[in-house]
Amino acid sequence: MANAQFPQVRFRGKLRPSQQDAVEIARKSLDAGERQLYVVAPPGSGKTVLGLYLWAECVKRPALVLSPNSAIQMQWAARTDLFDRTPPGGELASTDPKTPGLLTSLTYQSVTLPRRGDDGLDDDAMDLWRTRLIEKDAARDPEEARIWIRDLKKHNRDYYDQRLSAYRKEVRDEAAQRGETLDMLHRSSLATLDRLKAQEIGLLILDECHHLVGHWGRVLADAAAMFNDPVILGLTATPPDADNKSPQDFERYSTFFGPIDYDVPVPAVVKDGFLAPYQDLAYFVRPSEAELRYVANADDLLHEIVTLASAPREGESPAIEPLAAAEPAKTAKPIADEEAPPIQLLDLSDLQVIGSAEAAYAEEPDPEVTTSVDRVAEPAAEVAVIPDAPRVPPLPTWLFNCLAEKKHAAQKFGNWSAFERRDPEFAAAARVYLQMRELALPPDVPPAEWDPTAEAPEMAILVPVLDRYVRHALRRSPNEQDHKLGRDIIARLRMLGVQITETGSQACASPVGRVLAYSREKARAVIPILHAEMKTLGDSIRAIVVADYEKTAAVMPETADLLDEEAGGAVAAFRTLLQDEQTDRLQPILVTGSSVLIDDDLQPQFDHVAHAWLQKEGFQVELDYGEEEGFCVVRGQGADWSPRVYIEMITQLFQQGVTRCLVGTRGLLGEGWDANKINVLIDLTTVTTSMSVRQLRGRSFRLDPAVPEKVANNWDVVCIAPEFSKGLDDYARFRKKHDNIFGVTDDGEIEKGVGHVHAALTDLRPELLEDSVQLLNGDMLMRAGLRTTARDHWKIGQPYHGEPRKTLEVRLERDEREQGGFPPFAAKGEVWRDDSLAMSVGTAILSALAETKQISPAARPQVKSRAGGYVRMFLEDASEEESELFAVALREALGPLHRPRYVIPRKLRFSRPTFWSKLLPQFLGQYLEQQNDEMVMLHAVPSVLAKKKEIAEIYEKYWNQYVSPGQAMFALRGAGEDLRIDAEKKGLTPRGSYHEKEVFS
Repeated sequence: MANAQFPQVRFRGKLRPSQQDAVEIARKSLDAGERQLYVVAPPGSGKTVLGLYLWAECVKRPALVLSPNSAIQMQWAARTDLFDRTPPGGELASTDPKTPGLLTSLTYQSVTLPRRGDDGLDDDAMDLWRTRLIEKDAARDPEEARIWIRDLKKHNRDYYDQRLSAYRKEVRDEAAQRGETLDMLHRSSLATLDRLKAQEIGLLILDECHHLVGHWGRVLADAAAMFNDPVILGLTATPPDADNKSPQDFERYSTFFGPIDYDVPVPAVVKDGFLAPYQDLAYFVRPSEAELRYVANADDLLHEIVTLASAPREGESPAIEPLAAAEPAKTAKPIADEEAPPIQLLDLSDLQVIGSAEAAYAEEPDPEVTTSVDRVAEPAAEVAVIPDAPRVPPLPTWLFNCLAEKKHAAQKFGNWSAFERRDPEFAAAARVYLQMRELALPPDVPPAEWDPTAEAPEMAILVPVLDRYVRHALRRSPNEQDHKLGRDIIARLRMLGVQITETGSQACASPVGRVLAYSREKARAVIPILHAEMKTLGDSIRAIVVADYEKTAAVMPETADLLDEEAGGAVAAFRTLLQDEQTDRLQPILVTGSSVLIDDDLQPQFDHVAHAWLQKEGFQVELDYGEEEGFCVVRGQGADWSPRVYIEMITQLFQQGVTRCLVGTRGLLGEGWDANKINVLIDLTTVTTSMSVRQLRGRSFRLDPAVPEKVANNWDVVCIAPEFSKGLDDYARFRKKHDNIFGVTDDGEIEKGVGHVHAALTDLRPELLEDSVQLLNGDMLMRAGLRTTARDHWKIGQPYHGEPRKTLEVRLERDEREQGGFPPFAAKGEVWRDDSLAMSVGTAILSALAETKQISPAARPQVKSRAGGYVRMFLEDASEEESELFAVALREALGPLHRPRYVIPRKLRFSRPTFWSKLLPQFLGQYLEQQNDEMVMLHAVPSVLAKKKEIAEIYEKYWNQYVSPGQAMFALRGAGEDLRIDAEKKGLTPRGSYHEKEVFS
């Protein structure tokens, strides 16, 4: 592969562990003849050095590096100072497109610049424009369209230029889709590509390659063929999502780079000491009183929909015949001891919560001409109306009939299994809908074994049943009233963020979601967060507050009374900071692509420092200040004043501490912006895609050489009203954001997902909310001050192991009587705690699994406590499969009873005074007290240990040794079943919160 004329280039430094791993994988791929390398690594992990090392030490051929901007372009050239050339002579890198070098570093723009305004392109754009006008009946023929465009050019030149530019872009895009991108390039780009071809490029490094889903990617896919099959190296911290992308462009991107060869997890780089440790925190707020009324009205709207759909039809009896006539769902006949299958609970989290995060918080796509018809907005065709035609039954009756007849749309199935496979979401939701309302199921339909404590969002149940009811019944009815009901349901659901189309339901913009996302209470939450951070950090605090926009784009006609143009934007957060005495001392500055606002107290110092910086950098700018209430608007006069200049200047002021809090938008303070002093990031944005979230979080991870003990706190602010059906929309956004984020937990584990922020946060809804949001916020504000503890939790210097371990987190609701007794085997006065109980039960399970040879005897149980009263238990020195087996067994033993095959009692010892003990002093009388062992809880024997009576007896042996005296009893009939029923009636069965999770170390 190496070029014979290529000089010897050697790296003088030492690769980091993650870089060494990536190089090893790359060598194997190259040795196997592969020409594509795709590496994902977080900001600050050394992607530039990795790319240069692969060029110098592995590929050994002239290379072209392309980057999204000139700053990154120059970084590549600068980092070649880490390499020596033998024999010496000349520069290793060139940044001049006219003089390529051994390594040529350019911007994407320099080789992809499209031709503009030449006759051929403009002619094609004009043809397309005229065609569009005729298609939309804005012009009758090409001549009328030509006159219309000519008048527009004369009387509204700005709009004319805007539309012509859009049609030029569409022409270029269509040419690119046909593989004609090179024909659409500017002459300068074509000349640069020709010079690079003569250089015999053997390696094409594409930095921040997630930008290549679009025009740049189309050009480079064709241009790479000019270079005689070079090795392609894609580098990014943020692989792109398919959302809002052209399918053809995304497919081209995926084909161009292939699968990811190496993904450097952020925890690995933190543990290696090359990124700052961090902790993710959240602050929860309630909507304002006016906002809450709006959310409550939307909840009423949802229930009105259900009432409309369920109401008896005019002239019909209120009783629903199928439900009234049906027998109650039968309990399955007990199966023989050796054959009873384990009970599979319905996982309600599998039901889609449509209308939550995805559409309400969708990122704005780049503006461009839209030529396709919006199919979602088109009304679905309804069948012809027949006068006095019979109506569709009410929703509960229709659901019952669908289940009874095993009917889906026009198709019937012969058995339940086939029906359920056809549409499992509907099969689950329909059963839960009826069971939650205590309505009967058809006799041959199995009940949905679901856990009511899971508290599935109501929308997750209602959307599937309403969607099928509209599409499969109301729209197909020949009755006009059914059509009207269908349209009414569709309109009301759209207000709640759900759009029913011809083929299914999907999320759409929800006014309720916008109200929660841009609640004014979220801006006010910045104050207590910064108070807590200032208390710990003092003057060393460097905080950034990031919003989606300077002024929000969230205003919708339905929310105009609640959300003005500043709601949820950076300006609202900035004003809030100035109104608080403590945060005002941070001298906040707002910086966006169009505005610079500064605290009025800061103006004299700002003017002095800013003029000094501008003079030092050689910029000719004069500053003046417009005074507003509490702040000043900074305006620059001179050709040099631009966002690039003032952002660089204000970043330096932030680094120096002139301002200790920046407020801005993710467009400026996201990708490409760096300030290594950041130690607090407050995220008010609504981004949820993995790419955008990684970019934003990457701002705070940079090491600060002046503060080697740096720890960054990353905050999310979440607005919730969980008592309402749509009140968790903002929480859904928050949960989705953390789906692909690794973080350190408060018990020192690495966890992906929302649970690493707090144990009470789950995939469905946050727990503890019924107690108080203040409990969660109190835990978060306390953790904000525990930076040293957070740093210790990362175990920096210890290797990172990427293999997941299955764990169980529990928060048990134990009976008050347990505080009065004590374990039969413990010293008097000692009571069960959640951690000691979990350890004892876990030890019994592990011992039984080891004796039955289902798990290695080397495995050891571990218990850790988390905030909010949660306990985490897992195995050490165990395989991934063993960890999962143990976690499932532990959940069954500590969790609610769901028709277990075997049960076993847990007893406590209670002491009661006797006649003689009362006569003696307490220290002597206690020995004469009467002691009784009483059952306080009935537990399930884990299904893996309940397959046979002999195995259950092995578990019983260890239960008696570590937990309590008690006999394992078969619970599907006889005395064991009676014991289970009696325990359920008396509330002597386990209750609590249970989360099975994967953690890393």
